Amino acid sequence: MRLLHGVLPLAAAITGGAGASPLTLTRSGRPAATIVLAAEPTRAARFAAFELQHHLRLVTGATLPIAAEGEPADGVRLCVGDTLEARRLDLAQEQLGRQEYAVRFLRNAVVLVGKDKPDRGPVRYSDNPGAEELETWPGIWDERGTLHAVYEFLERHAGVRWLDPTEHGTIYPRHPTLRVAGADVRRAPFFRYRYAAYPPSESYDAYTGLWPDGSEGFRSWEAAAYPALHARYPDPEAYRMAKRAVVTLFRLRRREGGEICPGNHSLYGYYARFWAPEKGQETLFQGQRPDWFAKGYSGRPPQMCYSSRGLVEQVARDACEFFETGKTYPGAQAGGDTFCVEPMDNDAFCKCEACQAWLGGRDKDSPFFTNGRHSDYHFQFVNEVAKIVGRKHPGKRIVTLAYMTHGAPPQRFRLEPNVLVQFCFACNRLNYDRPSYEHEVALLKEWRKAYPDRDLYLWLYDTFPVEVANGNGFHCFPGFFARTVAEQFRLFREQNVRGVFHCGYGQEVEAYLTYRLMDDPSLNTRAVLNERFRLLYGPAAGPMRAIYDLIERTYGDPASYPEPIATRKREGHHHQTEELAWGWLGTPERMARMADLLEQARRAARTDEQKRRVELWALGTWDYMVAGRKRYEERRAAR
Repeated sequence: MRLLHGVLPLAAAITGGAGASPLTLTRSGRPAATIVLAAEPTRAARFAAFELQHHLRLVTGATLPIAAEGEPADGVRLCVGDTLEARRLDLAQEQLGRQEYAVRFLRNAVVLVGKDKPDRGPVRYSDNPGAEELETWPGIWDERGTLHAVYEFLERHAGVRWLDPTEHGTIYPRHPTLRVAGADVRRAPFFRYRYAAYPPSESYDAYTGLWPDGSEGFRSWEAAAYPALHARYPDPEAYRMAKRAVVTLFRLRRREGGEICPGNHSLYGYYARFWAPEKGQETLFQGQRPDWFAKGYSGRPPQMCYSSRGLVEQVARDACEFFETGKTYPGAQAGGDTFCVEPMDNDAFCKCEACQAWLGGRDKDSPFFTNGRHSDYHFQFVNEVAKIVGRKHPGKRIVTLAYMTHGAPPQRFRLEPNVLVQFCFACNRLNYDRPSYEHEVALLKEWRKAYPDRDLYLWLYDTFPVEVANGNGFHCFPGFFARTVAEQFRLFREQNVRGVFHCGYGQEVEAYLTYRLMDDPSLNTRAVLNERFRLLYGPAAGPMRAIYDLIERTYGDPASYPEPIATRKREGHHHQTEELAWGWLGTPERMARMADLLEQARRAARTDEQKRRVELWALGTWDYMVAGRKRYEERRAAR
């Protein structure tokens, strides 16, 4: 069966490729194949073999045996990891690139192999994992290409889909006889760095959801999302650790991770080390260095002095110490081959004469949050650190952000070759704010034009509008923006952006689509979305999609907002307020239309599982919106 723009229809995934000789893995619910591991498999390969066995059992009812090379292996051989069969195909570990993996079909075997971390530790696996199992799994930032090969195989040839981490989000067909065939694959995920959620996995749902963590609405949703897990683990701490394992599984299956490249404000720890001792951190204090901090402020300075040579040399020493020993100090942002250098989250810079000589000039009167007003000043400091580190540690990189008033490329000099920039696309989810949005797209293109061959990474703000609503005590109108996600990933692919960190991760639809596009931004996103709604809701997919589309169109259309927001340039980017959310977006007329569509979906859902999924969406999104509209009306009446 031919792939449709990279998306394999679930019902067709079982038959294999047209013209190929299908390999039979199971017959009438009985094994007709054996999973084969190398004599000394990597941890990633061991885990991949268990995942393959588990999912094929879900699909077919058959438990395929797992054997080591040299042991009897009946039927078709599913060779997982660095096996002799992989080596005969020139797919040995040393022949694979970073994160690369391959799926090869042979006459009586399938080879599933990828670049793995050379860790050969044991793996504990169960259908209901907890903390003990989790400790033995490959890490998010480990090379685990064999695991990616298995997931590719399960999606393309067994029809498995992981739509979300809940107990209702894994979908698979049931076929007691499974035959597979298809084209060979050799690839790596497009984005080298794929970071969806920095909190621990048990907090993923709160990170991506609308309800605030700990609220009654979130607890009701979570109880419906993980009923079996709650039943197994009535103790809250045991539940938390079990949920960590469950959601970590989902993140592994969605290929999160890659080459770690942390970027964030990295110098806050210098106050406790070089300004004054802080309670509980007295041992960190290394001596007062006021000359390293911003001049012209009373009390604790808001920034450092980025013209100070002593500060440059200290930051470079910290970076070199990390690259040599792995040691980091509180506040540092470092990982893998990268060390971040990024100032505090403000633009109250030093007023000394040397610093002031770098300030001013470009974008002095820019109305936009992201501009180049202080780019030369910031990046000259980063460059000086990078020069020292580059001489001592070739191949290591200094990461910094293109953020706020240093969001544009510097004009007075070129960045050092070992500087890696993460562009902060602050308006990526504020797509209704067209002047600011288009300004930042232009800046991203300016970075690529200035450095056409340089790695370029992203920081995306999917945290909006939820973060602003939580901080200001109201419920936002949901910022659904799947079509804009698709538009942005076309842009990122065109600009050859190769890494992305998400500050906030959107809600269910955007989260799933983003996972898919971080792996392969060439996918047909319309087909991906159509499949997702169909698999989750069956005959209720139509009205559920209509609700989503209505929310998305309303949120993203500048005409939904007051005239100045839609057309006028202004200071900064524009965030949602309670009045915008429910006075302009979630109007009574739109809410009534959505309520009608939700009732249509409830009537259309046929199976118990489809009905549960509709109700889960209602608990997580609709009830949140109804509560937000009600609170707004009560406050307006009180005023």
